Amino acid sequence: MATGGVADMYFFVGANPDELTKAYHNIIGVPVLTPQWALGWHQCKWGYSTTKALEDVVDQFVSGFLPLETQWSDIDYMDSYKDFTVDPVNFAGLGDFVKNIQTKYNMKYIPIVDAGVAQRLPSLDNYDAYNAGVTADVFIKAGSDNTTIFTGQVWAVDAAFPDWFAQKAGDYWGQMFTAFHDMVGFNGVWLDMNEASNMLCTGTCYDDQKASMPVQNNLPYIPSGRDLESKAISLDAVHADGTLELDAHSLYGTMEVHNTHKWFKDTQKERTMIISRSSYAGMGKYGSRWLGDNFSSPEYMAYSVTGVMGNNIAGITLAGSDICGFIYNTTAELCGRWYTLGAYYPFSRNHNAWNNEPQEPWVFKNDFAYGTTTITDVI
Repeated sequence: MATGGVADMYFFVGANPDELTKAYHNIIGVPVLTPQWALGWHQCKWGYSTTKALEDVVDQFVSGFLPLETQWSDIDYMDSYKDFTVDPVNFAGLGDFVKNIQTKYNMKYIPIVDAGVAQRLPSLDNYDAYNAGVTADVFIKAGSDNTTIFTGQVWAVDAAFPDWFAQKAGDYWGQMFTAFHDMVGFNGVWLDMNEASNMLCTGTCYDDQKASMPVQNNLPYIPSGRDLESKAISLDAVHADGTLELDAHSLYGTMEVHNTHKWFKDTQKERTMIISRSSYAGMGKYGSRWLGDNFSSPEYMAYSVTGVMGNNIAGITLAGSDICGFIYNTTAELCGRWYTLGAYYPFSRNHNAWNNEPQEPWVFKNDFAYGTTTITDVI
């Protein structure tokens, strides 16, 4: 069953799964070649809330002779959750920290960038990323009149979303990344909330942006049986070429990855290390994925195996799950087993949420002792 619209259908015939997979890859393209360091160990936490916290984590890895290829930052580093900004108080000296770990330890640094650009009035907050987007006319429009900038709500609350169908969207995105890189010399990027997520609203956030005849009301059937606008951009939002969000929604993350990949390739002239939450067929030509917010449980550790393999079959070769789990507290045994498994992920990153107990390897040195062996010895 389909909701309508236009679709291209492909049929693959082969004698075995390998032949079918190869035929599929001939359509979607060759996977992106990532830098070698992307295969190393990555450390992150939503809750490393200062530059000092990042320094302490790196120091612990170094003093413990533990492998660490890349230090990451979640949304903590941003100024009021605004993309392409740095908190001037809590993350003062972030650029120097990055330079230091790059030169002293040959480590890399990856920050998160969300899809929603904070929507701020110039009179109250002279926010360059939003102002430049308005000037270039690169934000998705509301379905109420097709001219007003669509307003969603994410971590920064009111937010506008780059429209990858807009003529100047790629140039705008590249300019923002160049300016951000001048502040913090990152080596890769983590693209999150790019379904695109509208987590504080269902469709439209403000009544004056609602379409007079919502398209969802006319669909012959609702995939999954749930509200398609739940935590998502309005299906009536309009792109630059007249395409409704209804028809473009699944492409959003992949188009964002594509434009980000182009910046790395053309401006930085580097292999691309992009980790995305959302993807579509062919995204593996431009970037890689992690499996999203998981739970600290044996079941989710098991799910990660088929999750990584499924991504590989789909042409995304660098994939992985949050090691030890993202939601809820882990245990020494679970985390130790997950470290063992996670070392075999193509993309290996320990990551958990701000309200959880820490799960860096040294946290469990007393809990995970068998004679003189500790979890750090196992790693």
